[in-house]
Amino acid sequence: MGNVVRLQSAPRTATTEGETPDVLVPALARLRACGSDPIDVLRLADELPDMVLPCLTWAASRRRDIPPTAVRVLIKCCGDLFLERCLGRKRLRQLKARYPVSEAFQTF
Repeated sequence: MGNVVRLQSAPRTATTEGETPDVLVPALARLRACGSDPIDVLRLADELPDMVLPCLTWAASRRRDIPPTAVRVLIKCCGDLFLERCLGRKRLRQLKARYPVSEAFQTF
């Protein structure tokens, strides 16, 4: 009884991933249909709820049939702070490393 094991734990630093929203699969299909046209991607981002955009950005970055331009537009639409709050720092760094924002999108 004298040996009590104490468990130490650190609080989570990133958000936990919940269930995939029901809107995500049709949104991915619509994003694929947009192609690499930034205006169509912006229209789609305007129609979807804000909380779906980070999940859509992450899911689109993992698919090969979505053009990289569409993912870059979604990253720019969401912004770094919103993506960090929803996806966590690690995933944001992965997104920014894989899809760097070029000079053409800086003024976009």
